[in-house]
Amino acid sequence: MFKGKGLRKGVVIILVSMAVLGLAVPVGALETMSGESIVVPEGIVQGPLFATGNDVVVNGDVEGDVFAAGQTVMVNGRINGDLLAAARTVRLNGQVSGNVRCAAQDVEINGNVGMSLTAAGDQIRLLEGSRVGQDALVFGRYMTLSGEVGRQYLGSGENIRINGQVGGDIHLWGVKELNLGPLAAIGGSLSYRSPAQAEVAPGARVSGTTNWERLEQEVKKTTPIQQYDWAGALAWFAAGILVWGVLSLLFPGIWNHLSSTIQHSPGPVLGWGLLLLLVTPLAVLLLLVTVIGIPLSLTLLAAYAALLYAAKIIIGDAIGRFLARRFGWEGRIHSVFPFLIGYAGLVLLISIPVVGTILSIVIFSMAIGSVFLAIYRWRQQPLPAAIE
Repeated sequence: MFKGKGLRKGVVIILVSMAVLGLAVPVGALETMSGESIVVPEGIVQGPLFATGNDVVVNGDVEGDVFAAGQTVMVNGRINGDLLAAARTVRLNGQVSGNVRCAAQDVEINGNVGMSLTAAGDQIRLLEGSRVGQDALVFGRYMTLSGEVGRQYLGSGENIRINGQVGGDIHLWGVKELNLGPLAAIGGSLSYRSPAQAEVAPGARVSGTTNWERLEQEVKKTTPIQQYDWAGALAWFAAGILVWGVLSLLFPGIWNHLSSTIQHSPGPVLGWGLLLLLVTPLAVLLLLVTVIGIPLSLTLLAAYAALLYAAKIIIGDAIGRFLARRFGWEGRIHSVFPFLIGYAGLVLLISIPVVGTILSIVIFSMAIGSVFLAIYRWRQQPLPAAIE
């Protein structure tokens, strides 16, 4: 479990960014929690709150923003601020006075969002009795709206069912199947692009116009091998090998250090990686709106882009070192050969539809998290004694 002192150093850039915009609270009010299972008990907690673990449960009332990452993130209390969450499952049973921004395989809203909701996942459900005060921007495979959205409902998905209230317009950029249930009540217009017209149950109401744009489905009679961009993949593969080799020469222990971090702390690595993957673009945008913050934002953006590019290289090397230990290759063959096996496997796996997208998120998160924790632990090491 990380201690508050070390973590304060890790988030100082984010706090400075918020301070520039007048959004930060005093540093002394910062709450940080990390571990296998995190439970915020009932009561008032002064935020902002940073929590990461396999399971994160917020039962208390947080005065400030909440940043959470893990396998499961559940909010049962009240958040007087924004919620930013990255997890396999995100469930909101309480209230958030500000915005909710989340990325998860399963997103379930069973409470109230004071302002807007932005969600991306496989399943996104706004249950009966839930409410989003302003706009809902959602991207998922299966999406259900049984609650209430104060203004617009925007997004795209494979299967979308509307059986609740929307105060403004609904605009769907792409949907395979759209269903309006008997309790659907749309205060504005309905616009959607789909291969087929929506199924509308008796009792469903649309106050404005309904605009359906036929979305043609292209049928390509090509094999997966023909569809795969072999030239592009080989170019990226060669570039990755070059980067791995150059960094191995410049920093001989870097790959082993990152691999050891992933091996010994896979949970914290994934949790912190997911959180930083979500928060960093937001920090860049916040800094860009200020003149003084532009240089820092460009530096942060460049580092973020470099990590995203190097992610497959980092994880490919970690997989290669695992295989070398598993099959007894260490000391018998050069480390470049296990790396080539791990890296080539990742390049091929991320080309698989749907699975590749999910795997890419995991790879990005693990890579960013490993770099963050490696730097954190390096900073915690005691300085060597002076040589007389």
